[in-house]
Amino acid sequence: MGLGSVEKVSVDIEELPGREVSPKLSKAGAAAVARVTYQVAEKPAVKTITVVGAKGMSKGAVKDEMRLKEKDFFDELTVREDMGKITDKYREKGFIDAKAGYEVSYDTAASLCFLTITVTEGKKARIAEVLFAGVAGFPAKKLRKKLKNRPKKLYSPQELDSDLKSLETFYKNNGYADFKLAGSSVVFNEDRSSATLHISISEGNRQRFGAVYFSGNTVLLSSELETAVDFSRGKYYEQESFETTLRAIQEKYADKGYLKALVEPVKAPNEKTGETDITFHISENSRIYVSHIDVEGNKAAKTHVLRREITQKEGEPFSSSKIRRSQEKLFNLGFIDDVNPVINPTEDPDKVDLVFDVTEGKPGMLTAGAGLSSSDGLVGTLSLSHLNLFGRAHKLSLSTNFGKKVQDYNVDWSMPWIGNSPTSLGVNLFNARRDKPYEDTTAAYTEKRTGGRVTVAPRFSDDKYKLTTSYTYEKVRIYNVDEEYTSELQAGTSVTSSIFVEFARDTRDSTFDPTRGCRTSLGLEYAGGPLRGDVNYYKPTLSHSYNLKLFSIDSYPFVLSVANRLGFIGRFGSTRSVPVYERFFLGGAETVRGYSNNGQIGPENGGKVYDVMNIEFKFPLARERRRTIVQWAFFFDLGNSWDSFDDVSMRFGTGTTDLKAGAGFGIRFTTPAFPIRLDWGYGFNHKSGEQRSDIYFTLGNLF
Repeated sequence: MGLGSVEKVSVDIEELPGREVSPKLSKAGAAAVARVTYQVAEKPAVKTITVVGAKGMSKGAVKDEMRLKEKDFFDELTVREDMGKITDKYREKGFIDAKAGYEVSYDTAASLCFLTITVTEGKKARIAEVLFAGVAGFPAKKLRKKLKNRPKKLYSPQELDSDLKSLETFYKNNGYADFKLAGSSVVFNEDRSSATLHISISEGNRQRFGAVYFSGNTVLLSSELETAVDFSRGKYYEQESFETTLRAIQEKYADKGYLKALVEPVKAPNEKTGETDITFHISENSRIYVSHIDVEGNKAAKTHVLRREITQKEGEPFSSSKIRRSQEKLFNLGFIDDVNPVINPTEDPDKVDLVFDVTEGKPGMLTAGAGLSSSDGLVGTLSLSHLNLFGRAHKLSLSTNFGKKVQDYNVDWSMPWIGNSPTSLGVNLFNARRDKPYEDTTAAYTEKRTGGRVTVAPRFSDDKYKLTTSYTYEKVRIYNVDEEYTSELQAGTSVTSSIFVEFARDTRDSTFDPTRGCRTSLGLEYAGGPLRGDVNYYKPTLSHSYNLKLFSIDSYPFVLSVANRLGFIGRFGSTRSVPVYERFFLGGAETVRGYSNNGQIGPENGGKVYDVMNIEFKFPLARERRRTIVQWAFFFDLGNSWDSFDDVSMRFGTGTTDLKAGAGFGIRFTTPAFPIRLDWGYGFNHKSGEQRSDIYFTLGNLF
């Protein structure tokens, strides 16, 4: 019967006298031999489905609402459910009296049936009028706009409950805390083509927030709880702010381990002030501790690799903020798509077990491309990235560009922990060429860097603070210098030996796609001197980024991000001037979009001081679990580079020292290995004759 194609099954058992029972069956207690016959009656297959009477919907749309399809085995229960779906769909479209029925004819010999769906649509009903009773606080016209069932719209009975809820929400968020719905009814005309909606309400008095008091609190001071209050005294009562306050108070207690704390608000009118005072009566109850912590759902990642990212510890009081931070740290590994903490009770009422249920994503990506050139022969590119090598969260990135004249490569490996210490270790080997700009030429010379870098970065306070230290040794070769600049740019090779130190404070909820928090860093790169090498310079940098979630639609956050970066470079010792390849050339995808980096911003031969600000408004177009897959962004950039601090100007214009501004929009894609950005930018402060806009395709986040 479970096959779905069987209508009924009967069993016939016939004893076979004179047949000997086998020894095996005799031991099992069998006394005789019998024949068992199963008689099976199959359901007929649906040959055709014919729709009759459908005008408000196409016949194909009617069939789409049905689970039963042609060539399926006919099932009475399924077809009845389908009639209900068709009827509901018609009523959504305003046919409130619509009915759907069916008839079946059979071809018994062929075991087939023919299904006919008959639709009786009736007339569409539109809202003629919405009449309110008991309304005094707002114009009826304003209230009607809150409804989906409003005049001239199709009557939708399915939306009636949500309409009434919308009215209640509107009133309670505008001062009417005691709002109540007294009743509602719908009256149709004779042929049921129009409907009048009657809504009776009780507004109550319009109230303002008054004084706030707390009672029963011993764990938290009243001054600490006051920070959870989301409304201001004297403002009209707002239900959303009131509920946000309740959640925030409970969150504060949950962060201290008091999961069972109860908060009971009591509202009392104050005759002297005319406001509504609120007292939050708190029953704190006992503190809850975490007995055991486990991780489930991981397949490739080692359990201890995930457990070490959890800041909530066994034996400690339950802390909602530590659990939230644990989720963020797991997401920041890059290969986790979802994390759900599950709280399980134990035999001890004051203890709970905690399970982090994780969902792993795709940890890596391989890309390749090749082509044939008449001058260089076979050329191509190969890139491999992995975020969870050996299941230990090691990151590996390999990329190469190969050909007859090209042998570029980049190898980048890192591990997030050294033993039991939250210290990352990274090694980078590179051999890369780039055509570099100078003055008004986009490719004035070719720069080739060959070398390596070792990075050690300890983290503190659950990754809130990070000290990055690195040593880089590289050979920088300048060649293919444009004839126009041979007097200014000298071909040759120099050795750079440098250290870099950066201290950063990071409170972002995600390193990949933050919706809140900020990151502030102060860094210094120092080359030459006791480190030897051919060049001597120092390069301090300061950066700050801030992310604010403005609002959310369902699980789609709308985020405003602001970042500012500034720095300068100075030379010392035997180095007479800052090398051209270390100067600041602004413009392009990483700084001020809408400009190119060939002298459109700052000195044509590169600046020694720079400042860049980027503002972005971002929102998702597609999300998978809790990760944004495709994101839309609008941006505004401004900045400049200068030869010295004396040249710095805060004026916008086309001059060399003037600030340059650009704006545009773009789309971001999240891949298993890295984010991809595609932006279009327009510059507002171009000189005459310059291209005013450009398109940028970039890998990685801007900030």
